Amino acid sequence: MLGGKLRMAPTCYHVLHLMPIMAAHEMNYFYDEGLRTDDGLPAYDILRDSMVPFGLEKVGIAQAMKEKAVDIALDVQTRTVFFQRSKGADIYIIAGWRNQHIHVWMGAPDVKSIADLKGRRVGISDFGSNKHWAISLWLRKFQLDPERDVQMVRGIFHPVHIEALRSGKVACCPVSTFEVEDLVKDGFNPLITLRQQYPNGRPERIIAATGRILEERPDWVKSFLKGMIRSYWLMRDQPTNFDYICQLERRLRYQSPDPEEKGIKVTCDDPRRIEAMPFPLDGLPTGFEDLLREEEAAGDLNYDVPAIKDVCALDLVKEAFAEMMQDEELKADYERVLPVAQRLEY
Repeated sequence: MLGGKLRMAPTCYHVLHLMPIMAAHEMNYFYDEGLRTDDGLPAYDILRDSMVPFGLEKVGIAQAMKEKAVDIALDVQTRTVFFQRSKGADIYIIAGWRNQHIHVWMGAPDVKSIADLKGRRVGISDFGSNKHWAISLWLRKFQLDPERDVQMVRGIFHPVHIEALRSGKVACCPVSTFEVEDLVKDGFNPLITLRQQYPNGRPERIIAATGRILEERPDWVKSFLKGMIRSYWLMRDQPTNFDYICQLERRLRYQSPDPEEKGIKVTCDDPRRIEAMPFPLDGLPTGFEDLLREEEAAGDLNYDVPAIKDVCALDLVKEAFAEMMQDEELKADYERVLPVAQRLEY
């Protein structure tokens, strides 16, 4: 806490990782939920630049938070916090961010299962990304080495992913749930469905905070969490908020210093794509046990893994959601978006 304000910053440079917090800011959710000073000014700062270069957060996040006086880190990979806690870092998981893989992995017509990907090209968004991690886990389950038995091709995401699959540039790539039906009609094969992947959820990315801020200003942290939960509802309430979310993404892309981020066509160009974003409606991350089992099987837990209870500090997000459900207007907002989560299974 620098200058008497709560400081938040994204871990990852990708524009989409800024959208929930910027939506909460623009809609005044943080302020309205109590994140303000005694004299009525906003009691928070949002740092827009990523804290560490992409792919280096596992070893760098705690030091980056210290050097930049960041209290709350956004879109952190779960495994990062487990690793950092094993080293004694003062950082804890306080809420969920991405709590599911949102894609079905589709194969070319001649690819009937993951095993058929040997020697083929597999489309991912980027090396070290969630998609790269996800397909690597499943390749190993089928006794394939993701480093040697397939060729990973980066840059395969909306809006180029379908054409990459149809043209044969890749033999497999992740697609959104609503894109599956047309591909199946044309002979493409779903290799891994959502229900197959993680029926208990998967805390791909979470929100982390320092132990210091949790001790010194739990009230501000709870206000922040309420604002974030409301933002999750806003984003997944489609098509009601489609125009706003689309324009928000455009604003953030125009302001991004990264040339790739500027050049990407707007991702939020379809209400179905936005409502499928896996923000947990109650703010809770789930599925830690399954995630750790997979990481152990992949040989990536080469350290003394702390207990889940020693890594998570979820009392505040539970309290925040419970209090929000006592507010009739907020409860109505939640109930309006709940059918979306029930339909998509997350």
